[in-house]
Amino acid sequence: RYIMLSHVWQGNEPLFQDVGAVKSVWELPETVLNEKLHSFCNETRRLGYRWAWSDTCCIDKATSSILNQPLMLMYKWYADPAAMLMFLAGVAHPSRAGDLLRSLWMTRAWTLEELLAPKAIFFYDSEWKPYLGNTGDNHKESLEIMQELVDAIKIPYGNITTFSPGDLAIWEKLRLASTCSVTVEEDVAYSLIGISKSDIRPHYSEGADALGHLLEEIMARFGEVTVLAWSGKSSSYNSCLPASISVY
Repeated sequence: RYIMLSHVWQGNEPLFQDVGAVKSVWELPETVLNEKLHSFCNETRRLGYRWAWSDTCCIDKATSSILNQPLMLMYKWYADPAAMLMFLAGVAHPSRAGDLLRSLWMTRAWTLEELLAPKAIFFYDSEWKPYLGNTGDNHKESLEIMQELVDAIKIPYGNITTFSPGDLAIWEKLRLASTCSVTVEEDVAYSLIGISKSDIRPHYSEGADALGHLLEEIMARFGEVTVLAWSGKSSSYNSCLPASISVY
């Protein structure tokens, strides 16, 4: 089994090509972001596992045809690891209650699936120390940490600890996504493929139309007309759909 990393990209992260150019990740140059990868691998070994997966270097993002296929499978990958390690780069050590709720990690679109899909998760502060000093077997079993998450995303405790894509209404998923930010416009839609049980094929050239593409497919497959309950600027993709997910 494998361990996955959930984090916020911080700049020049080690990429697929960088790791492929050396015999081992330990041979990567000494930089702050390479050290983040090293720390993740060390923590993976400490937990007793040999396989570590990071989105920075385990997906070849240089070829769109290769990139698009993993995006359709991300939710499955997030649901299957032995654990997901959440690295909170902006949370100083020692961490304090409320730091998670205020973290940059909580604002990112992809981290929503990374939080909900796995059965076991662990949060770490900027020094790779367990969040709030919690050394338990699974932070989804920590009432203190889970209460922070409940307060932040406003869904029931049980939906966070044992999530299934059918547990929440489509409108509720769109509400959750409406508070998140992305660095690539299409990720507003692509980060919801798994939890909305969508089959759309990603194309990093459709821009803002990606959201319309997703909402149209949700209506066609599930008859989910609640996506039409919005007011604001219309999408250029379809005037019945919103231009921004923030309207939800």
